[in-house]
Amino acid sequence: MEIFSILLFFIYSIFILGILVYVSPLISAFIMILIPVVSVSILPDESVEFFSILQFSYSGIQIFNLHILLLVWSAYIGIISYAEVLTWYLLREPAPIIKETVSGEKPKTLMFKINDFSQKIYKVLKGEKIKLKP
Repeated sequence: MEIFSILLFFIYSIFILGILVYVSPLISAFIMILIPVVSVSILPDESVEFFSILQFSYSGIQIFNLHILLLVWSAYIGIISYAEVLTWYLLREPAPIIKETVSGEKPKTLMFKINDFSQKIYKVLKGEKIKLKP
């Protein structure tokens, strides 16, 4: 039964990954949760028996098929949420940059800022007062 469980989880994972890559992350999340829920509602005794199969035990900690299903779910939910956030970030339009310049002022380029800074330092070294912008 262990080989059957491993094979079933492998097919389930490949199926969800295929839908995730080729169709949609949201549809894969829906189908990922829908398949176990439908199996429990259609065949409740067999599903409960399958999920309660002990796969292995390590230092007194027992790992059942349900734990493996939850591990697969958590991994794919992380991948799906990352894919959705990355898709949203890459498809968003950048905000337009509005430059407000008062007539007569030069645009604030790097050279303008360096020149302005050096003039302020020169005035401070001469002992003159510099005007602060409001």
